[in-house]
This record gives sequence, C-alpha cells and structure tokens, in this order.
Amino acid sequence: MNYFGNCKCETWAIRVAAFDALGNFSPRVCDCEYCQAHPSALISHRNMRIELAGDEHALALDQNGDRLASFYHCATCADLLAVGCEIAGRLRGAVNALLLDQRAELGEPVAIQPRLLAASEKLARWEQLWGELAIRASGGVA
Repeated sequence: MNYFGNCKCETWAIRVAAFDALGNFSPRVCDCEYCQAHPSALISHRNMRIELAGDEHALALDQNGDRLASFYHCATCADLLAVGCEIAGRLRGAVNALLLDQRAELGEPVAIQPRLLAASEKLARWEQLWGELAIRASGGVA
C-alpha cells in the first residue's frame, strides 16, 4: 500500500510504501523537548520504504541528544519530515505521519521516551523498527 503526503509548503513530497493499512500503525510521540518543539508522530516498520523528494537546497538536518539520529526538516516551512540513521550500511528511518494525507486513518498514538535508553539500545531498537529511508533531492522542487 502506498501513502502520500508533503510538508505544509509542499517543497517536500513524501511517499510511504507499507505492507499494511495505516490503521494498524500506532504513531510514536516522543516527549523530549526537541520533539515537542517539532511536532511529529512517527511510524515505521522494518519492511517499510519511505521516500522524501524535494529541493536539495530546502533540506535541513538536525541532530539531538546523543547525536545518533538525523532529523530531516523542510528548510522552508520547518516541518519535521523524517528521522533517520545509517545502520549496517543502510539509511533507515521513521516518517512523520502527521504529514500524510491519510493521517486520520492512523491508530492511537503511543508515548515514547528514547532518551531513557542507552545508545546501543536505541540502535538495536531502530534496526528492528525502522524502514528504508531514501532521499531524492533535486536542484528544484520535486
């Protein structure tokens, strides 16, 4: 199943290829200060493929906490698009489901506190939970 969305200024398009209906995904909402300042509800599955397509000049990367993961933002509207990390030589990640057109279909959100985990625990968890993340950046709006 394919799901689509974009950031609020439409500079970045999102496509999610998932094995299951969105109603079967419970978005994860982190309670850390960074995530509260950048509203998101992340979904992922190890077999999910997340594609971000947009203007290479309008992609901002941020790191938080232990600096293991990168937060991909639209540099124009500041929406958090996805979070990712290179694991075992592959870019893995979770998408901000609040940006999906079908977000109303999502299951109930689940509160998470990854800041309480050790770095090794986070990486092991992400390897199990996160899907493939691909970023297709062009010189202009995709």
